[in-house]
Amino acid sequence: MSELVFDSVSVRYGRMTAVDGVSLTVPAGKVVGLVGESGSGKSTLARAAVGLSPVSGGRVLLGGTDVRQLPRRRPLQMVFQDPYSSLNPRMTIGESITEAMPRGAFPGRAARRAEVARLLELVNLDPDRAEHLPGQMSGGQRQRVALARALAGQPDALIADEITSALDVSVQGAVLNLVRSVQRQLDLSMLFISHNLAVIRYLSDLVAVMYLGRIVEAGPAEQVLTDPQHPYTRDLLDAAPSAHKPLFDLEPSTTADAEPPDPHHPPAGCRYHPRCPVGPLVRNDRELCLRADPAEDAAPRRHVAACHFSESGGHEPAISRGASV
Repeated sequence: MSELVFDSVSVRYGRMTAVDGVSLTVPAGKVVGLVGESGSGKSTLARAAVGLSPVSGGRVLLGGTDVRQLPRRRPLQMVFQDPYSSLNPRMTIGESITEAMPRGAFPGRAARRAEVARLLELVNLDPDRAEHLPGQMSGGQRQRVALARALAGQPDALIADEITSALDVSVQGAVLNLVRSVQRQLDLSMLFISHNLAVIRYLSDLVAVMYLGRIVEAGPAEQVLTDPQHPYTRDLLDAAPSAHKPLFDLEPSTTADAEPPDPHHPPAGCRYHPRCPVGPLVRNDRELCLRADPAEDAAPRRHVAACHFSESGGHEPAISRGASV
């Protein structure tokens, strides 16, 4: 296991900044849940870590080493949302897993075959599945294969990007239980990305909340999810269905009709102010949000919250460093 660190990472596509100066730490052997709505930059940050998106600024470090300097067979692996697109449809399951093994790690065909069988058993699949093609398997089985393939690279850290969102509800729980079991068994450092707060709560030791390319709140999972300091985090929690409220809340909201800002032209000051239910949209005495960026002095606030009116004080948690939240 190794610590995975995003050090002021930015990702730009032309004039649009998809990820803006994100600093985030995944401690060794821990699970960090990264949550936010679609378009917040979660997947872009993950793809930057594994070299699939260009890092325009900052660094991604694994065990203190810039990932761009790691060998081709990187000790950082990623499991994607769509398991079918991440597997070659013309290769058998065994061939796909074997391809991901570090060169020379298992000399000889028999050793590689035995390792494939071990990995399939680890993800609760029959080793006989090694001869099957991806198209012969269900979505849940393919996602297990994708996990086995990632583990074949012998990673120190693993990134899982919305890996249950494409699965039937009936199999999501089984895959989540598998992920938690494998993470604990192998003591992996893991960045788990999801828009589902129930999933984040179930798996994560720490939580980071992302909005419009930035981390707006971060801290221990139980603290963030029970005592959120940023209005966006509270809105995410309020929007999540629960046993105590109906699935669809039809009560009118002051900010319900507010559209997300254009990521090409993020608003000045607090990026959430055009949608904030406690900001200048509804309170005339909070014009500070229109002109001052709360991320610049977020470090001393609880959960490093990028909000001028969150509770102040406390210490910066290990999950996030610096004021660039």
